[in-house]
Amino acid sequence: MVALHEGKRTLPLPADYVPMPVARRLSNHDLQAALADGWADFRAAPVYGLVFGGAYALLGMGGLLMFALMGWTHLLFPAVTGFLLFGPFAALGLYDISRRRELGLAVEPGQVFMAFSCHGGTQIGLLGLFLVFSTIVWLKVATLIYALYFGPAPMELGNLWNAVTGTFNGLQFAIIGMVAGGVIATVIFSLSVFAAPMLLDRDIDVVTAMMASLNAVRLNLRLMLAWGAMVAVVVGASILGGLVALAITLPWLGHATWHLYSRALDR
Repeated sequence: MVALHEGKRTLPLPADYVPMPVARRLSNHDLQAALADGWADFRAAPVYGLVFGGAYALLGMGGLLMFALMGWTHLLFPAVTGFLLFGPFAALGLYDISRRRELGLAVEPGQVFMAFSCHGGTQIGLLGLFLVFSTIVWLKVATLIYALYFGPAPMELGNLWNAVTGTFNGLQFAIIGMVAGGVIATVIFSLSVFAAPMLLDRDIDVVTAMMASLNAVRLNLRLMLAWGAMVAVVVGASILGGLVALAITLPWLGHATWHLYSRALDR
C-alpha cells in the first residue's frame, strides 16, 4: 500500500526496517570518560578481562613467532597491524560485560564467552570474515611493496633494519609501507571500531553497522584518529612489556571502546 507523506507518494517501510543509527559529536571529555569507565569495568570483572586479554595476547604473540620462525621477518610489522585491527572483534565478550554493567544486569559467564553468537551470530561472523579478508589483503600489499624494493627473497630482520635506516631505497620502502598501511588501517578501523559493539548491542545487519561506524568516525575524525593512535601506542608499549602488560591493557581498551560506542552512536 502506498502512503502519503507531505503530499508525496511513498512506499511503506518493511516490518523489519532498522534506521541508520545517528552519530554524535564527541569531545575530549568523552575519550577520558570512556577510558575511566573502561578501567572501572575491568576492575569490576578482572578475571574475564585477564582471560580475554591473555588469550588474545597469546594468539597474537604466537602468530608473530610463527612469522619469525618461517623467515617472514619482513612481514612482522604488517602482522602487528593486523593483530591490532582484530581488537574490536576479539573484545565482543568484554563489550557484553560493559553492556550488562551499564544496564544493571548480572554478568553471566555463558553469555560473555558466547557473545559472538548474539542475534544468531551470522552478522558478527560476517564482520569477522571481513577482518580476515582485509588482513590478508594488507599482507599481500605489504609483500608486494617489499618485493618492489628488495626482491622476492625474505631478508633477515637485522639486514632489513640496516637497509631501512642506512639507504635511500630502504627509506623509500619504509615511507611507502607506512603510508599504505596507514590508509588501509584507517579504512578498516573506521568500518569496524563501532560495528563490532553495535552488532552485539542491536539486531542489525553488518553493512548498516559498518556504515554507522564510518559515519561516527567521519564526524569525529580528529578525535578518532587520536584514539586509534593512542591504542596503537599503548598496545605497542605493552607488547614490549610482555604478556602480563597486554593481558591488562587489552581488556581495558576493549571496555573503553564499548563506552566510546555508547557515546558516539544514538542508542
